[in-house]
Amino acid sequence: MVSGSDKFTAPLGLALCVVKNRTPWNGLTAGSVVATLRMIVAFPLFRHRFSQGIALSGVKG
Repeated sequence: MVSGSDKFTAPLGLALCVVKNRTPWNGLTAGSVVATLRMIVAFPLFRHRFSQGIALSGVKG
């Protein structure tokens, strides 16, 4: 459970913006693009670490 609005994730903050306000679609779209672009940029940079973490988790089949 998130204790304060300063600790919200981007998708949760955007969803609450729709509920509380009269849905400013231009701001909502800009926020969605920023939240998505961060992950699109971060994944290629840390792809090797992600795959190492999965390999080290020790999941046996």
